[in-house]
This record gives sequence, structure tokens and C-alpha cells, in this order.
Amino acid sequence: MGDTRKKKKFYFRKGRNKYFLEPGFRGFFCTCNFREKECVKEMYNLLNEYAVKVYPDLENAPPIARKDENDQSESESESEMTDIGEQLRREVDNMKKDSQKALRHKRFQVVETGASNCIFIKTNLSYPEELTAAIIKDLCLTKVQKTRHVLRFLPIMATCKANLPDIMECAGKLFDRFFLKKSSTFAIIFNKRFNSSVSRDLIIKELAEMIVLKNSDNKADLKNPGLCIIVEVIKGICLLSIVEDYFTYKKYNLHEICKDNSNMESEDSPAKKFKPDVTDDVTTVV
Repeated sequence: MGDTRKKKKFYFRKGRNKYFLEPGFRGFFCTCNFREKECVKEMYNLLNEYAVKVYPDLENAPPIARKDENDQSESESESEMTDIGEQLRREVDNMKKDSQKALRHKRFQVVETGASNCIFIKTNLSYPEELTAAIIKDLCLTKVQKTRHVLRFLPIMATCKANLPDIMECAGKLFDRFFLKKSSTFAIIFNKRFNSSVSRDLIIKELAEMIVLKNSDNKADLKNPGLCIIVEVIKGICLLSIVEDYFTYKKYNLHEICKDNSNMESEDSPAKKFKPDVTDDVTTVV
């Protein structure tokens, strides 16, 4: 009986430390081929390596205290409580708050997506696209392969629930930054995994119309767009981002970017067909 209780307690602690993908996150989305743990390690190493270069001031940031005076006063008041049930409930709530604070203050933190070969790393950086651009441009210039298991690597500027009203509201805020004052050509990249309720054609149509409404000079260009709107739907969550030079940088595939120029030319041939990173319900519109 003792061994059984220890095992149950161990698995409870292990599950409690997991974080899950939710609306309101920013971060980095990447795909891999079945080596998810190795992929996460590579992503941590890659992000931390370039974060020091792009944001040198972050290294000198003071550590964040786990508890403040309010937390201490709350703990003192809890010790004076006579109702054991209420005290236990307060302790559980404080544990949840501590875990949320830890996730909020970590620079990079992997969260569960619920889809195999799909990794999401949450960040507290305001503009994850800046760090992604620095990594992509450097890899393209040096041709140094720094990852073995990471395939596609994309910045995610916002996440929301995977329904039309929430997607349109979330996308509208992003479009104000990129399409309102300055016109550009655009294309919409749509991928869907483990979701049958979201209509691909409807989402693409509504987003394209919104971009044109922001600025009438915005034009769709499926071959050589200036900006690509990335829409990744995973179960009930939608990931949104806007990236530059999507096709120039081989659809942000790190392995393709680091290939020699001779090999990259063969990849650009019209006969070459792009294969999705996973074999789930994935559709790509370009």
C-alpha cells in the first residue's frame, strides 16, 4: 500500500507542473518528428542563445521575488482561520496563483498543445517576431545547422479561442499594426489540427476582407507576398502571427534554410511539392 501511495503522489506532482496552451499567450510555435523532448531542449538553447544577443539588458534584470508582503499577510491570516475546509481552499488557490506567477515571469516556458509534434513555447517578450527574425536571418546567412529535431519555427503574436468572432477580434488588432498605415501585399497560411468546427474558407475570406478594409491598397499576392498571415488552429485554440519573407525563408523551416544554395535552388523548382510537417488534418492555403 505504501508503494502505491508514493506512486500516486509522484504522478500528481508531475501533472500539476504542466502548463497548457490558452488564449492570450505569445510565444513560438515549432514542429518536429516525434522527438518532442529533444525538440524542446533545442528550442530552449536556441532561444536563450539569441535572446542574450538581441536583448542584452535581460541578463542584468533583477530576480523576481516569489512572495510579496500581501502574500505574507494572507498566509498569516490563513493560519488564524479556524475553518479547516476554508483554509484548505485558500491554500489551493494560492498554489494556483504561484504557478501562474511562475509561468508569467519565465522568459520561455513550454506549454502543452494537445497535439503530437506541435510545440508551443510561451514567452513574456512583447514582440516574439523580433527574436525569430534574428534567428532566421542568422541561420540563413551562416548556414550553420543548430537544431536536429526542430522543423518549422514560427513566432506567435497572439492566441485566442478557435471561433470566428474571437479570431476576427484578435486578428483585427494585429492588422492595425501591419496593414492600416502602410499598404502591402499579403497571403494567408492556414493550418488546422484536431478541429472540425472551424471553416477554413470562411476564416480566410473574412480575414482577407478585413485586410482590404484596413487599407484599400492592400492586395493579395499568392506567389510573392510581402507579408504572410499565419493561422494555426490546434483543437480549440487559434494561433496568429504575421511574418515577412515567408517563402524566401523556406516557410521558416530551419533545415531547409541551412541547406546549401545549390540544394535550395532545387527546392524552389515548381515540381517540388511541400509536405506538411504532420499527417493530421492539415490544410495550407497560399
